[in-house]
Amino acid sequence: MRYFLIYILIGICTLAFPQDKKTPCLDCHSDQTLSFERNGKEVSLFIDKQKFENSVHGQIECIDCHSGFDADNLPHKEGNNISSVDCSGCHDTEVFSKSVHGQKDVKCFSCHTKHEIKPSATLRENEALTCYTCHKTPDIKNYSKSVHYKKFLAGIKAPICTDCHNKTAHNIKQAKFTKTDEQKLCAECHKESKNEFTKSVHNLAKDPNTPGCVSCHGAHEVYNNKYSISSQACLKCHLNKKSFEKAGKPNLVEFVKNYQTSIHARVSESGKEAATCVDCHDNHLIMGVNAASSKIAKDNIPHTCGKCHEQASKDYKKSIHGVAFHANISVAPNCIDCHGEHNISSVERSSLGKLNEHKVCMNCHVKNAEVVKLAGKEASEILDYESSTHFQELKNGNENAATCSDCHGSHLMQAKNIKSSKVKKENIVNTCGNSQGCHFNIAKEYKESIHATAVAKGIMDAPTCIDCHGNHQIIGKANPVSKVASGKNVVLLCSSCHDDVEMISKYGVPANKTSSYNESYHGLAVRGGSKYSADCASCHGAHNIKPSSDPTSSINQNNLSKTCGKCHPGANISFEFRKVHLTGSKEESPLLYWLTRIYIAIIILIIGFMMIHNILDFIRKRQEKKKHKKEIEELKEQGKYYLRMSLNERVQHFTMLTSFIALVFTGFALKYPEAWWVFPFRYILGEWAFETRSIAHRIFGIAMILVSLYHSYYLLFTKRGRQLLIDLLPTLKDLKDFGINAKYLLGLSKLKPLFNRFSYMEKAEYWALVWGVIVMSITGLILFFNTYFLSFAPKILMDVTTYVHLYEAWLATLAIIVWHFYFVIFNPEVYPLNTAFITGVLSEEEMKHEHPLELESILNIKSDSEIIKNEVEESDNTEEGFNSNEPNQN
Repeated sequence: MRYFLIYILIGICTLAFPQDKKTPCLDCHSDQTLSFERNGKEVSLFIDKQKFENSVHGQIECIDCHSGFDADNLPHKEGNNISSVDCSGCHDTEVFSKSVHGQKDVKCFSCHTKHEIKPSATLRENEALTCYTCHKTPDIKNYSKSVHYKKFLAGIKAPICTDCHNKTAHNIKQAKFTKTDEQKLCAECHKESKNEFTKSVHNLAKDPNTPGCVSCHGAHEVYNNKYSISSQACLKCHLNKKSFEKAGKPNLVEFVKNYQTSIHARVSESGKEAATCVDCHDNHLIMGVNAASSKIAKDNIPHTCGKCHEQASKDYKKSIHGVAFHANISVAPNCIDCHGEHNISSVERSSLGKLNEHKVCMNCHVKNAEVVKLAGKEASEILDYESSTHFQELKNGNENAATCSDCHGSHLMQAKNIKSSKVKKENIVNTCGNSQGCHFNIAKEYKESIHATAVAKGIMDAPTCIDCHGNHQIIGKANPVSKVASGKNVVLLCSSCHDDVEMISKYGVPANKTSSYNESYHGLAVRGGSKYSADCASCHGAHNIKPSSDPTSSINQNNLSKTCGKCHPGANISFEFRKVHLTGSKEESPLLYWLTRIYIAIIILIIGFMMIHNILDFIRKRQEKKKHKKEIEELKEQGKYYLRMSLNERVQHFTMLTSFIALVFTGFALKYPEAWWVFPFRYILGEWAFETRSIAHRIFGIAMILVSLYHSYYLLFTKRGRQLLIDLLPTLKDLKDFGINAKYLLGLSKLKPLFNRFSYMEKAEYWALVWGVIVMSITGLILFFNTYFLSFAPKILMDVTTYVHLYEAWLATLAIIVWHFYFVIFNPEVYPLNTAFITGVLSEEEMKHEHPLELESILNIKSDSEIIKNEVEESDNTEEGFNSNEPNQN
């Protein structure tokens, strides 16, 4: 009875608390160790109770899916594959069965799992991961890296697997999308891109192999915007020769291939290319080069490049190239004309590298006639750059040497009339003297000069760098053809302004400075080709030219010793130096003015007198020669000769003759360096002509002084010399002879003067020579040792010395030509030449007409039988020679 009551109580409790049908199943299957063996493999039978109860199936019975199972029996159900579950009992699986998954017998639990089935919203969140359990190929798994997935996780509308694969999870179609399918599918989200692509060359191409969306962006690993693909993806098609051969454009492959070695193809630290194809060609709206809206159409190139190269683009728009380009001037260059297209390289390696840049510029500015015309520059002027010192330095490896862009700018090339232009006159000094290694110190000097001060004040006629050095053909001063080569070229350069009448008048530039310099020793030496004589820059400086009033000027009174001392060591300019560029005007230097006029008057009077005297003498002697022709011939037949000059005297005469002629030639070659008779000398000796002339002039000057000193010794310390001196001294008879001869020459008297050993003509010439030698020797030595004399004497001494030396030279030269040459060459009584200076003797006929009193004296002392030849030979072998009063007969 007791046990019966217990069973009744249990029954009542069971009725009061119904038993959970899943409990018996989970009592066992919640054991994590529960398993069984299937086909040799251990299979877990564990079910996480908590997860199951939280799943969408948590409220249904196990046997709802596992129908026919009996928990009390093992196995729970008879038959094979008893774990298989049929979802169609609750779910419509007809659509799924026709899908690619259904066809491949993919089970529901492959996506939904078995006991942990989540709600559909949760399934979408993890859809990609669910798909990955089967679709494990890298291209599909890379979806997790795509922009689509990243946006999806961020809660932004973006496609996941089922959005592209037929919009439903159960009706998945096989992934065989046509290009049209791709466009339609992508257009659902990317409508604007689709519209652009529709107009692109890719879509409009007839070739079926042209790309669609997936071709470029990929199916799963879709990146964002410009980084959606690398250029390598484009090159897979664009380096396919067969495709372009079919299109009739096989050369395009090589053209595009250049990109691979360009600077744009370089991969940065971020792993991206510097510039991909889409940066220039666009991504979807890729148009042909001739399409007006194409990013690579000529008119749009600056804008396209400017997206990356913003500053360069801004500069280009302001440049003369950009202005011309936007003014639709067809020859105006844009970016690709200079930098290239696919083959754009770094500056160092490109066609715009330092050594090659000028060639790019010359393609237009030399080879294109229209550009040459528009630029207003001769092609040859631009071409001169290749012979410039800048280009030569570049070829020698000096990377700091200037090329086109260094002076004109790279992108901001502006016309010289633009205020900010690097080649505007007032900006030139900063362009040439930039702090990056060009002529910085020189520019600093120039900015302190009188020229820079004038330019700063707006005087645009004042010179800057290019006015002196040139624009493109800038040649180093060591080159003799350079505009700034030391010497003549510098003088010509400075004279172009300082000797210009308009400049002198307009700006009050001191006049006649270059002409006075050209007539100075320095100027004459430079004109004569001297490489060492002072030119303008030697005294005034090259770049730091300042007025003499400036204490820092090289020509300031206090600095002259240092300036002159560069060439004249020891020069001590401690006194009033006076003016340097003297013109000889009465206002500037009265002393030189009157000295010049006095000398000119003396030369005119003396040489004029000589010419009149000799013309009359020539006429009378010609008449006499005709009258006494027979008598003269008889005297010549007698063959009598008389000693005129001993060997010693002839040697002295020859030395004086050669030194005098050489001094005249070398002296006047300095004064008149461009004379026709100087040209052969300069042509033969070339650049050494002036130095040779200078040395020769000094050597022959010393020779003349030495022979003059010896002659003085000869006159004073030898017997024949003393007699010679006595015979040369002027006497009262000379005045009487002059009066008689004047009447005779004028036809006022038939009486001729009878001359002794020396006539008044010869005495006048001799003592004029003595005077000339003394004056020329003194002035010559002062000029020779100018540094010494400048150390204690005023500069006016040098000026006076120079003037005296010049005019004495003229007087002596003209006197020798008009007076001496007449009497020894053109005189009818000796023509064609008085050979006494060679043979030492005169014929009896010459003695009778020229020196009758001397002949009479000789005849009174000696008999006519003595032979003059023996006397000459004896005279030539004795130191003193023979007395002229001893006749001989040949």
